[in-house]
Amino acid sequence: SSGTRDELTDLAPDPAMAAKYQQAEAARMAQPVLCCGDVTDPDEKEDEDEENDLQSAAQDATITSSSEDEDDNEDESDDFPEGRSSKNTDMPKRGIFSRSEKVAYYGFVAQYFAVGIIYGGIPATVYPVFLGYLNVPAYVYATVAVISSLPWSFKFFFGMINDTVPIMGLRRKPYMMIGWTMCAAVLIILYFTPLPPPYWCIDDVTGEYIKKKTLPDGSHHAADPCNAEAAVSGGRYTVLMMLAALGYVIADVAADGLTTEYAKAEPMERRGSTQTTAYLTRTIGQACSSLFVGLFMN
Repeated sequence: SSGTRDELTDLAPDPAMAAKYQQAEAARMAQPVLCCGDVTDPDEKEDEDEENDLQSAAQDATITSSSEDEDDNEDESDDFPEGRSSKNTDMPKRGIFSRSEKVAYYGFVAQYFAVGIIYGGIPATVYPVFLGYLNVPAYVYATVAVISSLPWSFKFFFGMINDTVPIMGLRRKPYMMIGWTMCAAVLIILYFTPLPPPYWCIDDVTGEYIKKKTLPDGSHHAADPCNAEAAVSGGRYTVLMMLAALGYVIADVAADGLTTEYAKAEPMERRGSTQTTAYLTRTIGQACSSLFVGLFMN
């Protein structure tokens, strides 16, 4: 029996080894079992799916926001001068009256002053030239007045063209340049087109037209014209004046569109200043040209 007891004692496990075995077994049981993929806790899987959904939604929102910003920039390019946007170009709060727009302001004012000069000058010269110098019939005089202002009837059409057909990406300035170039060229041609001798003879002493003559019996009758052909020679001047008016109307329509764009950039407390400045300047130019014609061409 003593021998059997010694054999059982030898077969009994060492307590230290048993402790190590239990620790290893516990660590093995704590590891996830792999079978055809990872097996994880369902709660952890649900949390992970929810996090992925939130990330996807955030990415979609970012893409949508970027797309909307691009669309807004494209839309706003029509509301600011020559494609500028308040988001990407920092439009000055005072519009064209800000210091950064000083050069544009001078060009803006000069544009409308020139419009006033032509706008008042062409109609003002119709009376002294056609009725006084050439002595055209009354119906011809009325026709000249209508034809010289005919381009204004197409203002809506010109506005539609420069709104929908940009030139080199710009919708205002190219049409302003085209209009003023055309107007200047026609006015230069008109300047170098000689006038015929006046219809009436000119008094050498007073420098006035001799429109009446006194007969020996004391009665007054119409004087004989010195150049009767002058009354039928106004056609070429009418056409040239109409073409000059066409040029400045094209420029004026584009300038009005630019004025609207600058006005949209004005703060509410200054809203209306751009239009007021534009038409005040045009009125001053018109008054200057009418004054010149009245003093020197009457």
